[in-house]
Amino acid sequence: MPMSKKTSNSEIGESIAQNVSVMFGAQVVTWGSSFLLLYFLPRYLGPEDFGRLYLALSIKMMLGLLIDFGGNYLIPKEVARSEKKGAQILSSYIMLRIVLWVLSIGLILLFANLLGYSQHVNLLILILVIAKLWEGGTGALSAYFQGIEQMEYPSIGKIVEKMFVAIVAVGALLLGADSIGVAIVMTVGALLNLIVIYWFSRKVVRIDYKFDPKIFSLMQSGMPFFLFSLFSVIYYRIDAMMLASLTTEEVTGWYGGAFRFFDIVMVLPLLYKTAIFPVFSKLWNNKEGVLETTIGQSVRLMVILGIPTAAVIFLFAEPIIHFFMGIQEYGPSVIVLQIFAVSIPFIYIDIILGSALMGAANRQRAWAIVGLAAIFVNISINYLLIPYTQSAFANGGIGASVATLATEVFVMGAALLLLPKGYLKTFKISYLFKPAIATVLMVIPVLLIIMYTSLYWMLTLLLAGGFYISGLLLLKTFNEEEMDLIKSFISTSHKKLIFHFK
Repeated sequence: MPMSKKTSNSEIGESIAQNVSVMFGAQVVTWGSSFLLLYFLPRYLGPEDFGRLYLALSIKMMLGLLIDFGGNYLIPKEVARSEKKGAQILSSYIMLRIVLWVLSIGLILLFANLLGYSQHVNLLILILVIAKLWEGGTGALSAYFQGIEQMEYPSIGKIVEKMFVAIVAVGALLLGADSIGVAIVMTVGALLNLIVIYWFSRKVVRIDYKFDPKIFSLMQSGMPFFLFSLFSVIYYRIDAMMLASLTTEEVTGWYGGAFRFFDIVMVLPLLYKTAIFPVFSKLWNNKEGVLETTIGQSVRLMVILGIPTAAVIFLFAEPIIHFFMGIQEYGPSVIVLQIFAVSIPFIYIDIILGSALMGAANRQRAWAIVGLAAIFVNISINYLLIPYTQSAFANGGIGASVATLATEVFVMGAALLLLPKGYLKTFKISYLFKPAIATVLMVIPVLLIIMYTSLYWMLTLLLAGGFYISGLLLLKTFNEEEMDLIKSFISTSHKKLIFHFK
C-alpha cells in the first residue's frame, strides 16, 4: 500500500533528523578540534607560514576533486536506488581513484612549479597530496554509507582523525614545528580515518577490488557530477592561488585565517546536505508532492540557520579574530570575515538547490555549466578587485571575499532558473520574513549589550542564540508537527547517538 503524503513527509523528517543528529554528535567533537587548531595554527605559524599552509590545503582540495571524479555524488545516488549495484560501483571507484591519484601527483606538482611557488610550499603540497590517497578511499566508503543512510561509521572515523590532528598538531606547534610538521600530522590523521571506516565497512559491504568496465557508462553519466564538483571547488578555492600570485603570503594568511573560521561554519549545511541527498535521489520520480515539500522545507531550514549566523558573525567578527588569531597580526582578517558573513545565507541555500538539481531534477549537465560559468565570474572579479583592494587598502583579501559573495549570488540565481517549475511551490514568502524579523529582534538587544555593557562576547553570543530562538517562537515560525520533530531531534531517547550501533 502506498504511503500517504503526510506519512511520507513524517518518515523523511525522522530519517533526516536521525542522520543529522548522528553527524552533529560527531561534529561537536570535530568542531572542538577545529577551533583548537584555529586558535593555535595562526598564532604559532604567523600570517606568512599560515598563508603557505592555507595555499597548499586549497591546492590539495582541488586535487581531491580530480581523484573523486564525481563519486561522492554518484555513489550515494546509485546506492540509494540499489545497494547491490552500489557495491559494484564502490569497488570500481576505489580502483579508479588509485589510478587518478598517481596521475594527479605529477600534474599538480608541475602546476605548482609553473606558478613559481617556493620550495616550502611545494613540499607542503607533496605531503598533503599523499594524504589524498587515503582520503580518496575514505570518501568512497563514506559515500556508500551516505547512500544507505548509516552515517555513524564515517562519523567515528572523522572523530578519530580530527582529535588526533588537533592534539598532535598542537603538541608539535608547542615544540616549535612549522607548517610542514602540521601537514605531516594531517596526513597521518587521514590514514587513521581510512583505517577506522574500512574496519566498519566490512560489516555492511564487500569490496572486491575489481574494476568493472561497465562503470565507464556510469562515469559518463556521472561526468556532470564530477565537473560541477571540480568547478565549484575551483571557484571556491582559486582565490587563494590568485592572492598568492597577486599579493604576498602574509595577505594570503590574513585571508586564510578568516576563511578557516568561515569554512567551519559551512559545516552546518554540508551535514544536512549529506543526509538529504540520498532522500532527493530516492524521490526523483515521486508523484505525490513529497519531493517538492522536502525541497521547500530544506530551503526554509537553510534560511532559518543562515540569516542569524550571518548576522552574528558580522557583529562579532573582531572578537572572533582577536580570540582565535590575535588582532595585532590578523587585524585585516576582520573585514574579510564580515564580507564572508554576508555570503553565508546564499551559500546555505545554494548547497540545497544544487543537491536538488543533481539528486532529483536530473539537471546535472546544466548545473555543471553553471559551475564553469561561476569560475569565469569569480576569476574575473578577483582579477579586478584583488589588485585594487591591495593598492587601496593594502588587503587584497577584501577583493577576494567580495568575489566569493558575488559568485554565490550568481550561482543562486542560476539555480533558481534551472529548478523545475513547482519544486519550490511549498516555499512561502513568510519563510524569509519570519527568520529575518527574528534576527532583527536578536540584533537590537545584542547591540545594546555591546554598547552599554562590558559583558564578555561569548556570553553575549549565547544570549544572541536565546534571543533568536525566542523570536522564532514568538512569531510562531513552526507548526505543531515541526515542533514535535524538533523535540524528537533534541531528545536523547529518539537520537541515534554516535556510539550507539545497530
